[in-house]
Amino acid sequence: MILKTRNKPPAIFQLESLLYRTPNVHPQFLYWTEKLRRITAGYHGELRVDSLWHEIELPLPHYFIHDLFIQKEMSSHQIDSILITSRFVLALEIKSISGLLNFDPHLRQFSRTNKDGSIDGMNNPDDQLRRHEKWLEQFLFQQRIKLPVIGAIIFTYPSSVIQSRAGNRIIIQSSGLPHLMEQLLTRHPREVLSKKKTEALAHKLLEHHSIKPLAPMGLSSSFVKGILCPICPSLPLNYRRGKWRCEVCVHCDPLAHLGALSQYRTLVKTTISNREFREFTGIHSVVTASKLLKSANMPFNGSYKDRIYFIPELIEGTESI
Repeated sequence: MILKTRNKPPAIFQLESLLYRTPNVHPQFLYWTEKLRRITAGYHGELRVDSLWHEIELPLPHYFIHDLFIQKEMSSHQIDSILITSRFVLALEIKSISGLLNFDPHLRQFSRTNKDGSIDGMNNPDDQLRRHEKWLEQFLFQQRIKLPVIGAIIFTYPSSVIQSRAGNRIIIQSSGLPHLMEQLLTRHPREVLSKKKTEALAHKLLEHHSIKPLAPMGLSSSFVKGILCPICPSLPLNYRRGKWRCEVCVHCDPLAHLGALSQYRTLVKTTISNREFREFTGIHSVVTASKLLKSANMPFNGSYKDRIYFIPELIEGTESI
């Protein structure tokens, strides 16, 4: 049973919004593009691993928690997937990395050798998983439950070639997940918890989940403002007769400002005033801006002149004003 599904990382929409409003000559355009590629590839790799579970029969009480984020006072844990069973707890660190991969158990380094011979140093997934295992062991100890905690690193690309391993760490290609589960079920044949206690443990663990904060990236003077036409790149739409209209391709949309509000939320901040809305969208009329903001059905504080709107993650506006 899946207690928590995997959602699309908010950082993907944030970077898409940023690149959408960034000229490709911007000095950081390629950096942001590559960052978006990496995050998107990682998310798709995690989804591929998630789909494999449908092919695996688990004849014991079990619960899945995907993308668990635990915020501590001075640090945090983001665990890609956790499988809680009546016999053991399995934590997965899922990596979508191609190339020749090397773990150095003495220097605690992890590196990738590319086709051109260049070497990239990366965060060591073995150390990341060790931190998660330790936290899970402490969590189980607090619950007075004696379940073995098992960590495994899953590589999603067939082009990932492990040249040197990380000690006794379980490291497999994603296609080997069914075989790994067969091995674990054989090694741990004893039922430690009842179905009821397994479910209670999974729910207790899920209580520690929180939403990972996403830091706004900010808009500089070089970024394109306005309600942009989806057909004519970088051309702003004009608001006339209740619709946003493109003067070139005649594209029109009465709700185009809702997407811009979502972009503002992820790029700048989660609140917006009438003045800030006009500066971001290019609207000159205070009255028109007020009507559009009201039509977005967003919660707000303050009177008419100093009203501040709170932009929700999902905006459901009315058809027109």
